[in-house]
Amino acid sequence: MSALALLGAFGTLLGAGYGLLALLARKETQLSLTEQIAFSWLLGTGAISLLLWIFGLFVHGVLLPGLVSIICLSLGLVGWRRMVPRPLRRKPNLFEIFLGIIVFLEIAIVFYLSFVHTLGWDGLLNWEIKAHYAFANGGVIPATYFSDSGRAFSHPEYPLAIPFTELWLYLWLGEADQFWAKTIFPIFYVIGTFLVVALGRRFTGKTWIGLLMAAFLFFVPQITVEVGSAIAGYADFPLSIFYLATIGCLFCATEPKNDAFFRLYAACLALLPWVKRDGLILWIVAAACGIFVILRTKRSSRHFLALFPGLLIVCGWRFYLSAMHAPQAADFLPINLETFSSHLDRVLPLF
Repeated sequence: MSALALLGAFGTLLGAGYGLLALLARKETQLSLTEQIAFSWLLGTGAISLLLWIFGLFVHGVLLPGLVSIICLSLGLVGWRRMVPRPLRRKPNLFEIFLGIIVFLEIAIVFYLSFVHTLGWDGLLNWEIKAHYAFANGGVIPATYFSDSGRAFSHPEYPLAIPFTELWLYLWLGEADQFWAKTIFPIFYVIGTFLVVALGRRFTGKTWIGLLMAAFLFFVPQITVEVGSAIAGYADFPLSIFYLATIGCLFCATEPKNDAFFRLYAACLALLPWVKRDGLILWIVAAACGIFVILRTKRSSRHFLALFPGLLIVCGWRFYLSAMHAPQAADFLPINLETFSSHLDRVLPLF
C-alpha cells in the first residue's frame, strides 16, 4: 500500500512539474530525458509546496490534497498534450556506459546511506517538524505554531518548499512516516547528477564529460556524508540543486533565440527563496547575473519580469509571517539596508 501511495505522490509531483515544463519550454528547444526529469522534479516540488500553502489558507482536510491533486493531474494532461521534444538518441560508447554504471552505483549508495541514517538535527527540528504539524492539522500548519515563542527553536520563519514536499508524501501515505520522507533527499542527488550530465553535455558537446563530472560529485563529503548533505534531510543540498539549475539555465539562455531556457531560469530563480531563507542571497546573486545577461544580449525589457515571481514569493511569505505574528529570528542579522550600511567597512579588506 505504501508503494502505491508513494507512486501516487511522486507521480502527481512529476506530472505537475512536467506540465509546467511543457508550458515554459513551448516546444522551442529540445530537452534530453534527464533534463526533462530534472526540471519536472524541481518545478513539481515548487508547485506542490506553493499550492499546499496557498490553498491551505482557505481549505483543510481531505479537500486540500484533493484540490492540489486535481491541479497536478490537469498540468500532467497539459504536459502529455504538449510533449517537450527530445533530441535524437545515439548509441553510447563503452566509456560512457562505464561512467553511467559508476554514477548508477554511486546513486544506489546515496540511497542506502539515506535509508540507514536518521534525519539530522535541522532535518527533524527545522523542516520535518513543519510537515508533521501540518499533517496533524489537516494539511495546514496551525497559526499558533508561528506565534508560540516556545517553538521558536524550530524557526517558524523558514519557508515551506521542503516541509510541504514531505507533507505531500504524508498526505498520500496517510501517516507521517519519516522513513519515506527521507526519499526526497537522495532524489535531489539524482536530479543533481542529471543536471550535471546535461549541462556538461550542452557546454562541451561531449556526454562523457558530463558523466565524469557527475561521478566526481560522489567524492565531495559535503554532498554525500557530511552535515547538510543529501542524506541528512537539510534544505542546503536541495537549495544547491535549485541554484545549479538556475545558473545552468542562465548560461544556456545566453545563446541567441533561446528564450525557453530563460523562462526556466526565471522559474528556478523564483523558487530559491522558497527553499530556504538563505536562498534570498542566492536569488540576489542570480538575479544580478540575469540582469547582466539581459543587458549584454540586448533582450527586450519584458525579460526583467523574470524577477517578479521571486519578489512575489518573498513578499507574500513575509506578509504571511507578519500576519501570523511570527517572531523575528535572532540567529542571524536581518537582511535590510541598515545591516548592509553598518557593515560596509568589511568590503575594503576584500580588495
